[in-house]
Amino acid sequence: MMNPLKSDTSLSIETFPDWANALARALELIVLEREAGADYHQWLVDFEGSRLFLCFQHYSDCAWLEALNAQDEAVALWLTAQWNRR
Repeated sequence: MMNPLKSDTSLSIETFPDWANALARALELIVLEREAGADYHQWLVDFEGSRLFLCFQHYSDCAWLEALNAQDEAVALWLTAQWNRR
């Protein structure tokens, strides 16, 4: 299940990296890897031992956190809620 992360600005391939770095700082995420393609970004991040993908898809104009395993689904949901409340 994907829960979108809110953004005050329009996200694009070009604007995502700065926005994602601000999100990572605010949520205390450690960025481990960054991958980008023609229409997406996918960053591997760590939060207190939980590994997640921070994803952006250009065609859906949407960013979200995706757990790498079922045990971390609650972490992804909690972090998304924290970000979306601000």
